[in-house]
Amino acid sequence: MIFAVLLGAGKGKRLKSEIPKSFIKLNGKELFFYSIEKFYKFADKIFLSLPEGYIKKGKEILKDKFPDVIIVKGGKERKDSVLNCLKKIKGDGIVLIHDVARPFVSENLIEKVIEGTEKYGACIPVLKMVDTVKEIKDNFVEKTLDRENIFIVQTPQGFKKDLIKTAYLKFKNINGTDDSFFVEKMGYDKIYCIEGEKTNIKITYQEDLIFAKFLIKKWEKE
Repeated sequence: MIFAVLLGAGKGKRLKSEIPKSFIKLNGKELFFYSIEKFYKFADKIFLSLPEGYIKKGKEILKDKFPDVIIVKGGKERKDSVLNCLKKIKGDGIVLIHDVARPFVSENLIEKVIEGTEKYGACIPVLKMVDTVKEIKDNFVEKTLDRENIFIVQTPQGFKKDLIKTAYLKFKNINGTDDSFFVEKMGYDKIYCIEGEKTNIKITYQEDLIFAKFLIKKWEKE
């Protein structure tokens, strides 16, 4: 089976939003709606984490088109939301974990992550760093890093269920900014990397919303 864990419990502080980021509308649709539409084709079950005070509203929004999406209470940190969802999953299979702040993930990328996970047990999309990267301390350059070995990591990330659940339970008291971090901590050395997509942007700041609206208009014209 394929399980999709969609993370939408973020408060959107950096976005300076009065409502949770996942409820911000793009072209008339809540941000989380985009991810559900993409993963619905692939996942046997979808789990969506939302802030506690917005669960009822989320169910109301989804009841007509996606009534079988399981809404889970989000945690204090990202890792807590993931673990809350993982605890709800019954049976074996592949878990795809995705931030709903990336509304433009393509079906092609989802397929490739599934294929990589089936083969290696863990698969993540990455983009090669093209800019010069420097390590900076107290506003002064410490050193220039070798960008040939530096990549930007995206979601969705795929894992065999037992692998990711064990990793999260073992290191639940440690914060990590992505899911593969916890699998790394276990010493798992077969996290397969595939090429991500430049259009798979993450909505973090107001400027990202502007770019997102531009992409939607561009694709509508095409």
